[in-house]
Amino acid sequence: MQNLAIQYITGKFNLSNLLNANHVSAKKTLLLFAFAFCISTAAQSQSVFYMNYRFTSIEDTTLYHVFLVRHEDGKGFYRVRFFDPESKDDIVVEMDMEERYFKDKNGNTDTTKLYLKGSNPVIVYGDKNYKHYPERFWFKLDKRSDLFEPWAVTSPDESGTAQGKFVDPPELLDPSELTEDLVALFFLEEDEFYQNLFKVKARGLSPQEKQAKLHLIIVANTEDETIGNTCVLDKDRTYKTFKDLSEFLGIGFNSNVIFGNTYSKQNVQAAVQALAPAPKDIVVFYYSGHGFADQNSNKVFPNMALSNKSFEDAVANSMNIEDVYMTIKRKGARLNLVFSDCCNNAPDDRASLSCDIPQTRSSGLGWSLENCKNLFMNDKPMSILMTAAQKGEQSTGNASYGGFFTNQFRSNLITHFGPFHQYPTWDVILGQSKKNTTEQAENSRCSESNTPLRTYKQHPVYRIQ
Repeated sequence: MQNLAIQYITGKFNLSNLLNANHVSAKKTLLLFAFAFCISTAAQSQSVFYMNYRFTSIEDTTLYHVFLVRHEDGKGFYRVRFFDPESKDDIVVEMDMEERYFKDKNGNTDTTKLYLKGSNPVIVYGDKNYKHYPERFWFKLDKRSDLFEPWAVTSPDESGTAQGKFVDPPELLDPSELTEDLVALFFLEEDEFYQNLFKVKARGLSPQEKQAKLHLIIVANTEDETIGNTCVLDKDRTYKTFKDLSEFLGIGFNSNVIFGNTYSKQNVQAAVQALAPAPKDIVVFYYSGHGFADQNSNKVFPNMALSNKSFEDAVANSMNIEDVYMTIKRKGARLNLVFSDCCNNAPDDRASLSCDIPQTRSSGLGWSLENCKNLFMNDKPMSILMTAAQKGEQSTGNASYGGFFTNQFRSNLITHFGPFHQYPTWDVILGQSKKNTTEQAENSRCSESNTPLRTYKQHPVYRIQ
């Protein structure tokens, strides 16, 4: 059969012929969508492939078509479109998806193989009584690129596990290949993704709105011998995210980045005190470094350890992130976003470093102006305080992704900037970031060969006012 992705892109296909080619029904095609972590960075992202397959171990000869969205943390969803010969109906099924490493029969983990596991099937279109068995899409590590590539597909049911075979080599798609004809195979016109791509007409900022500014303060303990490398990543990627956002919105940008030999309590205090936002401005304060809980108070948010010398007293040279939040909130900006990625336990505990997260190839998908405006230019004033771990817990990260909480928050934020969502809310973004951080901390700890992964408990805390 001619490559389906090419048929989709060029428009050289007929839906009936596509789903009944050679009088064979269609069941599953896979698209993995990779979204740029920031618009121009490819390393931290979501991923997009197109695949199609048939089963080889059972009598079912159906060709299955699937649209799959893999977020950076390995979660996501996919939609399957196929023709059911019994009902003579096209069916589209949507499923949640999560990522798992392969384990052998003895329970040993093989970190060179993973699978994306479908769950919770919902019929989007077609026979609502159809029972669809979720797939598992398998990826294998390519040691040359250190990226995971599509490898195989299986589908467990009551009778065992059916083996599938890709009909064409899996293909990575870029945004230009998301044509209306292709998207319409899997999404209804009323779906958010379809609406955002083809129906929503973004309204530019008014002259008054363009007078707004985004004020960014970043504090990062980049010279610490244990977490300095992760703090550098946190600092650079957070800066780029909000610098890109200000440029995308077309508003002013003021920044103050405190790191290296400028890292001190005095400089943080001075930066916060110097903030003078206008009522329509945005203020973002971000901290990446060591932190600890104040055991003598009821505050649930941590102290930032702002000592830069080993001989300095950690407690005396600290500031509570909630105190910083209250000071910034009183300055009266439209949106105040204050967050920290640090431990929230004893002063002498240190953040945990984990192994790398699996990566697949990625392709950039642009931002929705309406989504960015809805979050950052809303007429309703809002203040948000969040931190990486609840009281008594450590924060976790690694040298590739920085702090897990920072990574998950930024990833969810960028995802909601894109066309898969419409009218995003901070409740959804923060709730998903909390959930993903907890799961990543529990499942991404490095282990010795052929031993179970060691885990950590980490539950971010946030407040929206």
